[in-house]
Parts: sequence; C-alpha cells; structure tokens
Amino acid sequence: MIPFVRRRDGVHLGLSSGERSVLASLVEQLQQVLGGDLDEDPVATRMFPVAYPEDAEASEEFARYTRSDLLTQKTTNAGVVLAWLTGARDGALEPEDEQAWLRCLTDLRLTIAERLGIVDAETEESSSGGSTGVGLRDVYDWLGYVQEHLVTTLTSAR
Repeated sequence: MIPFVRRRDGVHLGLSSGERSVLASLVEQLQQVLGGDLDEDPVATRMFPVAYPEDAEASEEFARYTRSDLLTQKTTNAGVVLAWLTGARDGALEPEDEQAWLRCLTDLRLTIAERLGIVDAETEESSSGGSTGVGLRDVYDWLGYVQEHLVTTLTSAR
C-alpha cells in the first residue's frame, strides 16, 4: 500500500479502493463526533486542549473566542478529505488539501487515542488492543503510517 504518490503535477492519492472505504468510514465517524455534543465527549479535551492550565478564567475566555472557529476548520478538513476519498475530488492535491489531510489525520488519531486511553509514549506502548484480529489499535497505527507517508511524500524532492 502506497497512500500517496508524487507525480510531476503534485501529490496524488494512492490508496486502494478498500483503504479509501475504510478511511472514508473513519472520517464520517469523525464528522459525527464533531457534530455531536462535544461537551459530553472526552475527545473534546484532546481536540480542544485547555490553553492556560493554571488559569481557568483565561482558558474559558480563550475557548469562547476560538473553539467555534477550530470546530469549523476541523469539520471543513474532514469534508475535504472525504471528498478526495469518495472521488468527488481527483488529480493532484492543492496545498490547502495537503493541510486538510494532515490535520484530519491528526484529529482521527487523537480521537482513537482517546478511545484507547493513549496519553503519552508509555501508555501508547501498553495499548496493544489484546485481540488477534484487526482492532482499533491497528487502525491507529495504520493512520500513523498514512500520515507519516504523506509528510514524507510532501517533503520529498519535487
């Protein structure tokens, strides 16, 4: 599997149809999370961290002025990625698309990390999933590979 391919005109999606389908499902689930009650979902703490841990009032003010815009951007990023995965967009990724992909993959990994209880390198090591089949941990690792491959592709010589 080669998630992204650099061609003369830019970076292209190289995911197979099955991989696109899996990733599209994950992005749709992310859209549901973003469209849901984030005040009741612990993933919000990961996606919208406290700006000033020692100052609750400043943190609340910061969130009041930034959270709506951040949520809009995260939702837009997910929509851009979904358009590429479903074939509504095709060809070479534009710079804005590249950023949407990077940010959306980060949001997917943050969401899954929260569900798995991964908070740092130590908890990441101990979070193996425990099943013999493909589990959420495998999806988390795969998304990391896709994201790393995109970064490598974007930074490779043109």
